[in-house]
This record gives sequence, structure tokens and C-alpha cells, in this order.
Amino acid sequence: MRLKRIVPVEMVYAVSPTATVIMGDSLMYVVLPIAAVDFGVEEQFGLAATFWIGLALSINRFIRLGSNAFAASVYQRFGVRWPFVASIAAGALSTLAYGLGTGILALLLARAVWGVSYSYMRLAAHLTAFGVGTSAIRGRMMGMFNSGQRFGSFVSVTAGAVLFHLTSREVTFTVLACIGLVGVLIATRIPDLRPERIRPAVGGLRNRLNAWDLAISRLPGYGRKLRIPLLSISLMRFATAFGANGLAIATLAPYLAGFADNDDRVLGGSFAVVTLAGLLVGFRWLSDISLGVPMGHLSDLVGRRLAIACGMAAMIASLAMMVVADSAVAVVIGMPLLFLAAVGVNTALDAAIGETATSSTRAAVLGRYSTWLDLGAALGPFTGFLVADRIGFDGGFVVAAVLLAGTWAFYVAATGDPRTRQHRRR
Repeated sequence: MRLKRIVPVEMVYAVSPTATVIMGDSLMYVVLPIAAVDFGVEEQFGLAATFWIGLALSINRFIRLGSNAFAASVYQRFGVRWPFVASIAAGALSTLAYGLGTGILALLLARAVWGVSYSYMRLAAHLTAFGVGTSAIRGRMMGMFNSGQRFGSFVSVTAGAVLFHLTSREVTFTVLACIGLVGVLIATRIPDLRPERIRPAVGGLRNRLNAWDLAISRLPGYGRKLRIPLLSISLMRFATAFGANGLAIATLAPYLAGFADNDDRVLGGSFAVVTLAGLLVGFRWLSDISLGVPMGHLSDLVGRRLAIACGMAAMIASLAMMVVADSAVAVVIGMPLLFLAAVGVNTALDAAIGETATSSTRAAVLGRYSTWLDLGAALGPFTGFLVADRIGFDGGFVVAAVLLAGTWAFYVAATGDPRTRQHRRR
């Protein structure tokens, strides 16, 4: 009963199935780079194994650039429950494929299936939060989704990694797939919400294929004063995903290696580079688990704009500190600060985008918003390594800080008119 007072039980039915099937995806980021041969990944078509590893770990995000909007239309037509159940089942099957499939083509297909499935899982959680909750607890519910799925990630990279070491790839991912089947049963309890459908814009396909409509979906009844705030929130989510989810996590270990001694240890020999990088990335997930709901509740109390402002300032300051100090100690201090601030900003942005959208277009808006998030998370690692080849890994931190500052300034300008501040607590 206490849990029900914190968040509606319907939200539990949306979050817990996702937590069970995200385990396979999260474990892949740990085991694929060090056990690629076990998965049948090797040099093919003149491309190195490292290329295929990178493609396999990113294709799930790139494919969501198209599947997010499609998921919104499916939910509008068929309701939330059964497409969501199907997505959980597909997620469990993709995990099983990691264990039983062999070769790069099988792996890429499984990763693509996971990417499409996750589009449905995430949107179902967002629609549930806005369908059964009120503005007073909406930040809490969005925080619960972030915390719940990260709990599954944390379990998989700890217990799952140990199981992988003690047994085999086949056993490990089969066990995780079985856990996902439990999620399928839980998913059947999610409320069968029916998002309102919108009529397509007048003018047909020709009028929809322009840069403005690719940035923010054409929405009947939306003038520029509303579409620009929606775009500003989406761009900020792109920037936070680019910096904290993509670039920082992907380049953390090689950046720390630049401060290592001859034994690949840092901080006076106290930690191996890999160990310290793992601890810092683990802190990222623990932050989501433990602080998602409290940070969301805080944004409910103080308002989205103030929560976003404080978090963005902290993210930029942490990146700047690591660049200026340029030391392993600065990384140990700056990375946790970056991750903590990202939790607060992301939770507030998740609530803000849904509150800015109207009820009749919320599914479409959330789908496009998720696409911006995925694009940022996918481009972060590529940009980080591209910049590092030219000016060093700290150059990537500069790029991330500038992007965060620029999108924040655009958000402030776009939502400065009180008539457009529809994502304040009401």
C-alpha cells in the first residue's frame, strides 16, 4: 500500500517488465568487447572486428530513430497493452538470440529487434505516467521508470557478468531470457490506455518532408509558439544524452588511461584503469536507481525550469572542471557530478515534454522526443572518438559542454514567455 501512495501501481506494471528484459542489452556492453570471438564476431568484408562490435552496440539506438514514431502510431491505433506485451516478448527473444545465435548477421538482427522493442517499452511507460498520474506526482513516475530500468541494468552487469565468467554465453543469456518471460506475464497487467489519435496534416506527404517536420512532428493546432518550446526541450534531451549517456561513458576508460602509469593504474597506483572506469559507470546506474524518484519529486516541488537550470549548470561545470584540471582526480570528482546532475535534468525534461504537449498529440510528441534522445546517445561515442583523434578526449568534453550550454540558452529563450511555460507545475 505504501508503494501505491508513492506511485500508482499501474506504473509498476509498465516499469518492471522493462527491467527484466533490459538485462540482456546491458550485459552486452560488458561482455561483447572482451568476448567477441564467443559471439562469432571477427573481421569480415574487409572490416575489423572492432567495427562490427561498435556497430552491434549502436544499431539498436540508430534503428529507434525510425521505430519511435511508428510505436506512437501503433499505440494510437491498437491501445497500449498488447503491443507492449509483444515488445517485452520480443525483448526476451532478442536476449535468447545473444546466447544461441552465432555470427555478426545474427547479432545485428537481434540488436535491431531489441532496438525496436525498446521503443515500445519506453513509450508505454511514458504514456502510462501521463494516463494514470497527476502533475503533482508525474516527475516521480518518470523517475521511477528511469530507476527501474537501470536496476535491471545494474543487476545484469554485476550478477550477469559473474554468471558469464562462471558458465558460458549460452547459459547466461538463456537465464536472462527466462527472467524476461516473467516480465511478459507482468506486462499483461498494464492498463490498456487508448492515446487519442490525430488526423494527418493537410497537404500529404510532400508537405511533411521538410527539416522543420523532421525536428518536430507536424501537429494539428500547434502554432510556432508551442512547437518551438517542444523543440527546445527535445534538443536539451539530445544534448544530455550526447554528453552523459554517450560521450562520457564511451570515452571514460581511454581518457583515464591517459593518466595511468606503466602498470595501467591511476591515483597513485590505487586503481586499475578498467576497475575505476567500471566503478564510475556503475555509479551512473546507481544514481538512476536511487535518485530518479527523489529527483523527479523535487522537480514536482520546485518546478521544471528551476530543476533544469540547476542540473544543466552542474553538468556544464563538471565538464569544464575535468577539462581545466586535466587529472584523474578531476575525473573522479567530475564524472559523478555529471551523472548526478543528468539524473535530475533528464527526469525534469521527461515530465516537461509531456506537460507541454496536448493530450491529443502526446504520443506523437513523446515518440519524437525519444528519437532525439536516441540520436544523442548514438552520436556521443562516435563524436567522442572522432574528436579525440584530433585534439584529445578532453576536446570531446568541450564539445559536450558547448552543446549543453547552447541548447539550454535556446530553451530559456523559447520558454521565456509565461504563456508558453506549460510545463511548470500547475
